[in-house]
Amino acid sequence: MLEKLKSRKFWFALIGALLPIIAQVFTGEVGWEAALQMSGVVVVGYIFGQSYVDGQAGAVTSATAVIVDEE
Repeated sequence: MLEKLKSRKFWFALIGALLPIIAQVFTGEVGWEAALQMSGVVVVGYIFGQSYVDGQAGAVTSATAVIVDEE
């Protein structure tokens, strides 16, 4: 878990999720619903992105060669 706290992706996702809410609190130009939706999109995007990265790290990649027979 500590390695996640060192991740730039995590910090950018956290800031991205908090900024719409902070913008609503300080400026009021963004509605609560819109702020929560934008934050939710960032969080869901981070979760799917990390799932993809973790899945690719666990997958074994191998290169295969196809021999074309030219007769």
